[in-house]
Amino acid sequence: MDQGVVVILILILRIVGILVCVNKAKELNRSTGGWGFFGFISPILAMIWIHCMKPVTTWDKNVDINEK
Repeated sequence: MDQGVVVILILILRIVGILVCVNKAKELNRSTGGWGFFGFISPILAMIWIHCMKPVTTWDKNVDINEK
């Protein structure tokens, strides 16, 4: 295989890794910038890892039911 083709395939994989990780991170209420960077550095590992995570839930503060 030509070395230029390999470089282009690696670049495409990294871009796909960024897009997949950012979209999934947004869905899970996680840091999109951090996951995008991780998706660029190690795309396959990042995509597997983000798909195994649970969403971060934000809870509303407690409401006093006796308050008027």
